[in-house]
Amino acid sequence: MIDLVIDFDSLDDKSKLFATLKGLKGKQNIKIQKHRNKRSDKQNKYYWGIVIAYISNETGFTDEEVHELLKFKFLQTSKVSKQGSMETFIQSTTELDTLEAEEYLDKIRIWALNFLNLPIPLPNEVVL
Repeated sequence: MIDLVIDFDSLDDKSKLFATLKGLKGKQNIKIQKHRNKRSDKQNKYYWGIVIAYISNETGFTDEEVHELLKFKFLQTSKVSKQGSMETFIQSTTELDTLEAEEYLDKIRIWALNFLNLPIPLPNEVVL
């Protein structure tokens, strides 16, 4: 599998893409999608160092237990399989892009405030 990130404003990137395409043989599937950055290191540090820590301290669950609970609660999706049955998937936080990570963190902060009566500071309110 070839995984390329191409900036279509860059002549060098377009040349790389053309060279890659010239070298392909047989039938190929090609998918072009908008590039999105994976969640940032700062988002990850905030998630584990503030969000998870606050909830863990409040509930008595370990950091890993809180992490799994939050993924189950907010990153669970259901899809119909090829056989027609409903399958449930839990997305990994490592697969989130920066926007998805922010949406995930927003949901957690709202839930923590409403369900645990626990305000979690925003990233700009803490020093990481």
